[in-house]
This record gives sequence, structure tokens and C-alpha cells, in this order.
Amino acid sequence: MDKPELQKTIIKFFTLKKNPLDSDIHKFAEWLKMDADELENEIYEILSSFLYHGLFNEMIRSGKKGKINKEELEMGIKVEHEHTDNDEIAKRIALDHLTEDNKYYTKLKKMEEE
Repeated sequence: MDKPELQKTIIKFFTLKKNPLDSDIHKFAEWLKMDADELENEIYEILSSFLYHGLFNEMIRSGKKGKINKEELEMGIKVEHEHTDNDEIAKRIALDHLTEDNKYYTKLKKMEEE
């Protein structure tokens, strides 16, 4: 299986199985006919890619300082819980949107009300 197909398969696995145990990962590796450590490295690569990229992180790495409105961020975290039950991931998604537009969630709320 090539790398893009493997990553799609891993993402599908996590889409269907929330919070798998280590034993589940090992069984999944067996099913894929690959070493469990190799599979775990692929999983870490997918997670780190998601967490590393994005407008907010690019801004931080470039040395720019942006102001994020705390109220907008709190609104954003609540909205992004639609996609995840993890507070840090919801915050990360919200920070990207707010880097793009510091009134993103106020505008979203207004648009949904109309």
C-alpha cells in the first residue's frame, strides 16, 4: 500500500473507532501486515501534520504576533466542538479561523441567524 493510501486507511480507522486501545492499534497493524511501531509512526506523522500546519502556526513561526480576541476564541472553541470533543484541537481550529479573520465567529453567528 502506498503512503497516501495508508494514510487514508489510518484516518478511516480513527473515524470509525474513537480512542482505540494500544491492542487495537496492534491488531490493525497485523491486519495491514505491517510492524506496529511503523504504524504508530505513521499515526504520529498524521497528527503532527495537522497540528503543525495552519495559518496560526505559520504566523507564530514567522515571528509575527497577532491579537486573538478571547471572547471570539471562546465562541470558536464551542463552535469547533462540532468537529471534535478535544478542547485543544477545537482551539487549534478556532485559532486558524481567527488568524484569517479576527471576527470569524461573530460573522458566522450573524450569517447563521439570517
